[in-house]
Amino acid sequence: MIIKYREKPMKIEGYEALLKRISPMHPKRATVKNSLNNAKAGYGEEERLDEALEFFDPPYPHRIIQDFSLGEGFKIQVDTVVLTQSCVFLLEIKNIAGKLEFKQNPSALHSISATGEIKSYKSPITQMNETALRMSKFLKTLGCPLPVANVIIIAHPSQIVEGAPPNVRVLAAGEVNVHLSEMKLPAPVLSIEELHQLGSRLVVMHKEYQPFPLAPKFQIDPSEIETGVFCPRCILGKMERTQRAWECETCRLVSQDAHAAALQDWFMLIKSTINTAECRDFIGLKNLDAAKRFLVRSGCQPVGGRRYRQYIRQPQEK
Repeated sequence: MIIKYREKPMKIEGYEALLKRISPMHPKRATVKNSLNNAKAGYGEEERLDEALEFFDPPYPHRIIQDFSLGEGFKIQVDTVVLTQSCVFLLEIKNIAGKLEFKQNPSALHSISATGEIKSYKSPITQMNETALRMSKFLKTLGCPLPVANVIIIAHPSQIVEGAPPNVRVLAAGEVNVHLSEMKLPAPVLSIEELHQLGSRLVVMHKEYQPFPLAPKFQIDPSEIETGVFCPRCILGKMERTQRAWECETCRLVSQDAHAAALQDWFMLIKSTINTAECRDFIGLKNLDAAKRFLVRSGCQPVGGRRYRQYIRQPQEK
């Protein structure tokens, strides 16, 4: 039973906004584009895992949480969590090109391309073991004694994997359903009601991963971010403010609220706060009063005294 479904990662929208607002010749453009491609590929493989579990019907009660994360204090991010009465399975999918070789002492993962190029990554085994320790610690704070087990999933079934330790479960996405369904679980620790309560509690405690603002992470100065309102139809066209709306200079689309996306871009790219002067200049409003009215109508919350007042974005309701 799925109790939380996966949503498209917000960072994909952020990378797209950053590419839209930096120069085609910007030295960091290729790096941002690569991050966008990796995020899209990762999301696609997570959806492949979701499809594999779509008909998951094991002979034991369970709850599935797609994309679970906790912030400060635990810093947990897991592609998929499967809760049972006996244990918790953490499923993490890896999408790395080339032949994969697990290395020990020290632990690492090497990918070898068709041309022989070798790239080294932090071992997913080490990453998952650390995540399992954090999850166990977190569950103990909830008074839950369930043990935690890891499953590493390779995105493509044709991929060659060598050197995986015998005590580590590495599966192709298509194997997950059968593997988990056929597992002999230990005696139940939780009742059905306690399992249901645990699942509901984790969904409530889930904190959406926030990668923003992106510009500082790529060491892009705010002055390099193009301002203004972009057309939602032709994407790259800039919009001019008319008496009552916004009109695209390129395709002539007229929109009442196109500037809302520009405010979203600010929070994704620049910083988590904005003042009326910044809003006026970034979006292209005519004065500070118009900027204040727009921020208030957009649901932004004022913080700080009148002289140093900033606005923050209210968390979006799911």
